[in-house]
Amino acid sequence: MEMKTIPMKKAIFFIVFAIFIWWLFENFKFVGSGLNLLLEILAPFIIGLGIAFILNKPMSFIEEKLFAKKGLFKGKLSKYKRPISLSITLILFIFVIAVVLILVIPNLIEAGGQIAEKVPKYLENLQEYIKNSSIKYSEINNQIQKINFEDISNSLLSFIKGGFSNWIGTTFTVVSSAIGGFVSTGIGLVFAVYFLLQKEDLSISIKKLIYAVFPLKVSNRIIYIGKITRKSFSEFLTGQTLDALALGVLFFISMMIFSFPYALMISVIITFSALIPILGSFIGLVIGAFLIFVEDPTMAGFFIILFLVLQQIEGNLIYPKVVGKASGLSPVWILAAVTIGGSVMGILGIILFVPLFSVIQKLLKEYTDRKLKEKNIDDVSAAYKLSHKSKIQEENK
Repeated sequence: MEMKTIPMKKAIFFIVFAIFIWWLFENFKFVGSGLNLLLEILAPFIIGLGIAFILNKPMSFIEEKLFAKKGLFKGKLSKYKRPISLSITLILFIFVIAVVLILVIPNLIEAGGQIAEKVPKYLENLQEYIKNSSIKYSEINNQIQKINFEDISNSLLSFIKGGFSNWIGTTFTVVSSAIGGFVSTGIGLVFAVYFLLQKEDLSISIKKLIYAVFPLKVSNRIIYIGKITRKSFSEFLTGQTLDALALGVLFFISMMIFSFPYALMISVIITFSALIPILGSFIGLVIGAFLIFVEDPTMAGFFIILFLVLQQIEGNLIYPKVVGKASGLSPVWILAAVTIGGSVMGILGIILFVPLFSVIQKLLKEYTDRKLKEKNIDDVSAAYKLSHKSKIQEENK
């Protein structure tokens, strides 16, 4: 009776699952709008989890270095280790963000002013070149000659010096979205503080809930997958951060040696954009090359060459040893994760799918190894040759 009951349960489960998938496709728009509403409601909670996950590693590091038995305080003040470590982590986190904003924003404003002043001059030179060139009688030349570069210059200056801010101020939807984002981030930060202060208690509560709801075998599997997921995401985040810092330092040193303009600002932009796997640093290339081009077109060409050289060093030496080793993924898997994640969720998908693919690869490897062990197969190539040889012998008979 029990043998019949188990297949029956599986059949019912697959039928219900198939009906559920069919219903999702039939009501795709309704489900999508419902998910968007749910994400908006849960946004502070999700942001809080993200901030807590990012701050957990440095907070744990500070706890170990200060309050462990071999730490600075030799195990003393253990009662206050979590609040003190979290406070130090938050101060450092806010300090880093403030320093980056102070370094980048004034330089961007200055660069924007220079762009507004120099781009019309470049266009005027282009206009003069076309006027004296072999295409001076063409339709392209006629259209370019009609351009009023003085108006363009004035428009750019007013846009950069205040026009953009005034436009945002008159756009209610943009302002409301920005305010909503700040409020969600603020509430998320409060959630993150509570998560980090009580992370052990929360972990135990979640485990109790899982064991209460699911069978023992399923519960153990869920908790195991949760552990390797947390480990994969943590190792990827650490590795990607170290890789981005190393690349930023390389750019800053190289740009200072060769006297590139905006060395510090471009290095900071490349550092933060490099947090996006593979494609991120190219965002820094575009921004950096454009800023340098406005200052000195010749140096922009040298900057592209410098970028390609440092990118090769980072891609062949730093990234495989730091991020590749941390995630456990081969370059092919990383490229697949970046491609699929980018097409599904954009930049956020690129960041999330690399550690997610790392989890999938580990689970697939465990499943494959277990199945091969059950079949007593140690060497796949030898097993294939033996099977092929047996097949030939049977055919000859």
